[in-house]
Amino acid sequence: MRRLLKKGSILKSYIPQLIAALFAVALAGCGEKTATETDALASDQSETSRQNLLELDVAGMLFEGPHEIASGWTTIRLNNMSGMAHFALVYRLPDGVTAEQIRDGAANLFQAVLTAQLEGDDEKVAALLQQFPAWTADIVYLGGPGFAAGRTATEATMYLEPGDYMVECYMKTNGFLHNYNPTPGEFGMMHPLTVTEADGGAVEPDANVTIAVSSNGYETTAGAFRTGPNTVRVEFADQKAYGLVGHDAHMFRLEDGTDTDAVATWMDFMLPHGQETPAPAKFVGGIHDMPAGSVGYFTVDLAPGEYGVIAEIPDPKSKGLFTTIMVSE
Repeated sequence: MRRLLKKGSILKSYIPQLIAALFAVALAGCGEKTATETDALASDQSETSRQNLLELDVAGMLFEGPHEIASGWTTIRLNNMSGMAHFALVYRLPDGVTAEQIRDGAANLFQAVLTAQLEGDDEKVAALLQQFPAWTADIVYLGGPGFAAGRTATEATMYLEPGDYMVECYMKTNGFLHNYNPTPGEFGMMHPLTVTEADGGAVEPDANVTIAVSSNGYETTAGAFRTGPNTVRVEFADQKAYGLVGHDAHMFRLEDGTDTDAVATWMDFMLPHGQETPAPAKFVGGIHDMPAGSVGYFTVDLAPGEYGVIAEIPDPKSKGLFTTIMVSE
């Protein structure tokens, strides 16, 4: 859950297939594999074995997938097979805080705040804000797959230390947060995750383009976007809290009729209808905020055309955290 309280106000592709080598018994008329072919297969298997992958499917308003992953460089793949946009923010739980406490003391309580806001009950909002636990300020955000339109797959890779984490989507639909479940004791789009002491053995990804994110905006410091699969290295040169959120990077396709001003306004979660589905643009992926000095990666599969890169902060255009890129054939 995003940080909810600060000084008395609300605080803050396609799926790469893992293809196993299939070895058939040589039949009459078929030759044996050459040494070069065998070495290539072994190399492919070696690279595959070094990927530390957590695959999460979106099923209704739930994440489905494992609740445990090894530590080190960790790839979280979001398979959004639903009909609406989702994301998968990753954060580490404060010491001693359980997933149930995050749900009951943050997500469910914030749903009550949102409901009161939509009803225009400012007095109730103020009272609810006083109930948020102090430990919400100790949540550490560590990236995760960014905004992805329905029927889109994307992934993000971060270095995760052993500990207890949550993967979460808190977008809104019809006035309800996606992380909220009205059934007592049940989780919405909140996926408890344990990162174990075991080393996943994954290597840091190679990227074809590098973006630096800072208070000054976005800067492409190496490489370029291209048609097809892209691995994007994101360097968080600094970090700044804008109430709920900090610097991050989310990509959307600029199509005929896309209103970038509407997208920029929609990104502000603090507005009553901010991040309410349907999204005003087709998002293709990205990465959520990480601490200053951190490095994360995300992958997107891009068709030729123009794209926007935008941060999930209030008024990102005036803060320089919106830019456009052109992907040529």
